Amino acid sequence: MKIFDIKSSDKNINIIARIEKIISSTGSNGMNYLIIHLVDKTGRVEARLWNSTNEDKESIALNQIISVEGVANLYRNQIQLKINSYKIIQPSDFDKLGVNLQDFNMSAPINIEENWNTFTKILGEVKNPIYKKITETILSRLKEDFLSYPAAMSIHHNVVGGLFWHSYTLVRNAKAIMGNYGYANIDWDLVICGSILHDIGKVVEIADITGTDYSLEGKLLGHISIGNAFINNVAIELNLLTNEDGQINGEVTKLQHMVLASHGKNEFGSPVEPVLLEAVILSTFDSLDARIYKINDEINKVGHNEWSGRILSEDGKMFLNHYNSKTTKK
Repeated sequence: MKIFDIKSSDKNINIIARIEKIISSTGSNGMNYLIIHLVDKTGRVEARLWNSTNEDKESIALNQIISVEGVANLYRNQIQLKINSYKIIQPSDFDKLGVNLQDFNMSAPINIEENWNTFTKILGEVKNPIYKKITETILSRLKEDFLSYPAAMSIHHNVVGGLFWHSYTLVRNAKAIMGNYGYANIDWDLVICGSILHDIGKVVEIADITGTDYSLEGKLLGHISIGNAFINNVAIELNLLTNEDGQINGEVTKLQHMVLASHGKNEFGSPVEPVLLEAVILSTFDSLDARIYKINDEINKVGHNEWSGRILSEDGKMFLNHYNSKTTKK
């Protein structure tokens, strides 16, 4: 059984999944339990192991492949599993059991290779030589990770290839509205390159493509600071950071501002808030894309005309799944 196939009425669940997150907690009765987030290529589900022991805590770890037997139920409008029994599948048994690690990662629903070609074509059309050279240099060094890493651990696009998918969506959004704002003084080259680089620091911030943890640099610095440093260091290497008169190159500074202001507000994690029109466009698209992904992900977990669970990033609001698409959970 795959995670997407689980129904709230199922009383005999048997799945194999990857452990994506583990939370240890204690109930009101004083008994310990584990909240275990499970994932396969079809979806995610939260499971609970009640009355967990120290042995359970020692044997259950992030990114392990686990076989679970249990019962499904609804909790706050979302399917949740009660684990009756489990077994950790060891790597030495993968071949014997037909376990393929690629089956336990959700992936971006786009053709990465085809869209990469379109993506690089758009970058090739950028006329500003400073933005273009810095962006192309960074991408050439980080291409493999840029195409495979998630865009976040949980908030949005937390799938393999999510970073590219999210960044490319922002680029396409910019291209789509250019004609509508021909009257405005907008440096579209800056919007395009800023959209490409705004989350590039996540290839260092996030530990690996599974997105189950942050790296030390991620925890201490964050992706915005890391991305800003990428731009600064590459500009130095390419002799672009300063002009002939020794002054800092304003083009480099503007590209850095796009990254530093990409979250829109200080309270959302931006060291500075947008003071370029282009940064307003980028931060707006960034927020919109993340919100669409998160809300859509949550309503796909419930049935037609049912309400999602509360979404913390949307001020705890619930959303109605009024449009019954083929991807909606039954």
